[in-house]
Amino acid sequence: MQKWQQSIVVYIGGLLTGFALILYPALGPVFTDSTQFGFSSDAFGRIFIPQTLFAIVSALSAPFIVSKIGVKKVLLSGVLSLAVAMILLYLSHFYIENKSNALWLIFSGTSFLGLGFGLVITVLNPMAFKLFPKNELASVTGLHFSLGLGTAGAPLLIGILRSSLAWWYLPLYISTLLFGLLIFIISLSFEQSDKSAVQTLKIPLKLWGFVALITLYGICEGTMGSYGAVFLKNQGLSIQNASFGLALFWTGLAFGRILFSLLSVRFNTKWIYIVSPILLAILLFILPSSNNVLFMLSAMTLAGLLMSSIFPDTVSWATKEFSNNALVVSALMVAALQFGTGISTNFLGYLSIDYSMSILMRFIAGIAFSLFVLILIIRKYSKF
Repeated sequence: MQKWQQSIVVYIGGLLTGFALILYPALGPVFTDSTQFGFSSDAFGRIFIPQTLFAIVSALSAPFIVSKIGVKKVLLSGVLSLAVAMILLYLSHFYIENKSNALWLIFSGTSFLGLGFGLVITVLNPMAFKLFPKNELASVTGLHFSLGLGTAGAPLLIGILRSSLAWWYLPLYISTLLFGLLIFIISLSFEQSDKSAVQTLKIPLKLWGFVALITLYGICEGTMGSYGAVFLKNQGLSIQNASFGLALFWTGLAFGRILFSLLSVRFNTKWIYIVSPILLAILLFILPSSNNVLFMLSAMTLAGLLMSSIFPDTVSWATKEFSNNALVVSALMVAALQFGTGISTNFLGYLSIDYSMSILMRFIAGIAFSLFVLILIIRKYSKF
């Protein structure tokens, strides 16, 4: 496979995965709107349980499956699962008056979404790392910029389509693009399966530190990505402004990643990575105190910027530390991200019954501070 073909697979694959991944949480205002699906916050949180479980299992299984059947078949399975998830989401709107059937379709959709995400991103991370050997950080960050660009675009398009009551066309369009990517991947010739993809089952203590770090990050990202629009709506914003605020968060995340990717070519950006969590903690702590629309929308953008370097930089850092087991590292990082996201979407769903979203947002500020402390601890015992 030529480098330009590999680049298309990595970056277009990341973009479409981002679109698919955020579509379900981005529809939070629609799912919880009494005139639409009318799900409670608790029910909304539960729809992500299968996504989390299947993403963790598929990510952790991916290195073993690649060793047996090769990268191409694993990637095809992942992309096909994402397409099925989009089709099921599209079909759910036909059952909007039958909440039970709609909920089962959505549960099935998030199951396929988790399966596809775990397989696709676990494979794409090491592919991106090897794409530009002289600047692995920029390569991996570029992948997650593409992923973030998709996650930024979906809520914005939902905000536009929501006003015309036609949000269900978006998953249909995305599934069509995913099938196009599927056909492109089928036409490519991949290298033979790397039989050394799984070199050891023993996970060093330091690697567990990276797993914990990404889990804490996943809690923060999952909160903002799944409950950001719901929080803004509870603060008094309209559905359109709440969706726009979520789009701004993902836009900040996406463009922050490409910005730091470009900066890393010329400058040492490690200090940005280190201080971002503490600044994020301060921002999330003061955010519930405001009901100013402009401030809240600006804060969502800034939160995305502050979080943008954490996941790709951690993946690059961990991969360099354990370069002989890159696929296993990628699997653990993706599984940890989904585990953290799952904690936020499900745990916060239960807590939202007894506590306000403002209190929960300040709780996440504490998680961001813990993330900052853990980065300092791991940095003390690594080559970073």
